[in-house]
Amino acid sequence: MPCIKKNYNKKIFTEAQNLSDQLIAYFLKDKDLKKIHVIRNLKISNLKDNRIKYHHVSENVSHDKIFKLLKINDMILISPESDRINIKLIKKLNKKFNLLNSSYDIHKLFSSKKKTYEILSKKKIPVVKIERKVEKNSNFSFVTKPIYGAGSENVCMIKPTKSEIKNYKNLIIQKYYEGIKGSFSMICKGKSAQVLSCSEQITDIKNKKIFQKGLIVGGLEKYRKDFQKISKEIISKFSGLFGFIGVDVIKIENVWHVLEINTRFTSSLLGIENAYGIEAIKKITNLYLNKKVDKKKIKLKKTTKVYFN
Repeated sequence: MPCIKKNYNKKIFTEAQNLSDQLIAYFLKDKDLKKIHVIRNLKISNLKDNRIKYHHVSENVSHDKIFKLLKINDMILISPESDRINIKLIKKLNKKFNLLNSSYDIHKLFSSKKKTYEILSKKKIPVVKIERKVEKNSNFSFVTKPIYGAGSENVCMIKPTKSEIKNYKNLIIQKYYEGIKGSFSMICKGKSAQVLSCSEQITDIKNKKIFQKGLIVGGLEKYRKDFQKISKEIISKFSGLFGFIGVDVIKIENVWHVLEINTRFTSSLLGIENAYGIEAIKKITNLYLNKKVDKKKIKLKKTTKVYFN
């Protein structure tokens, strides 16, 4: 961003900075890597290492100017789905760089919670249903979410009464379920994938707003085979997936249902090394540096709690 606006979502912004710093630190573990170029706002703090070259965006220097001058091939984009920021940037960056992200079409598809539900339903992958309308005084509680959003952004619980029936034009509505809420991360390239972490989400509700406080990385390890099965379904039915992918799930009546597929780094990255060891990190960096999915099994060392600021 050319400037850091006062109304930015602090939670999402902090998560993005933490993810990028953690990813840089993981790449720096590879002694053969000579240089990492990082594009970020001038006001954001930097990691100290002589192998990092920073290109700072400011009110006087646009990212377009940096993109034009940058002499590199491979690039990793870290950006949220909010306001379709990721889609806009991928379309622009694809013209010059070899983006080490999923394809533009895949991002466009899974950035929309509405389109995600429609396509997963069509392909017979269990997914939490989107309600077309909500009857007032229903016995169920419901959850509303922005069609394009990230990091529990504007996720609310409603118990519809006449006063709560409103225009849901830019939102989706789903029934609220009490089941186990989790997420798993996987690395993939084409039709090859491996599940990395199996995490339990820590959520809370305040003033009708639902938000994720953190997660327990490795907290749902006993369901690894279930998540591996879901990952195989996803990669077999969709083309264009690449890199680190996060899948949010919930267990309803003993069946795992998909909530979201995030074609980007997710917060589980912050706890993976502590939970699964350096071998898990090598799998991530190996994929981006050598374009290969290492399918060697990894073992949970200890569950790790990650809390969001």
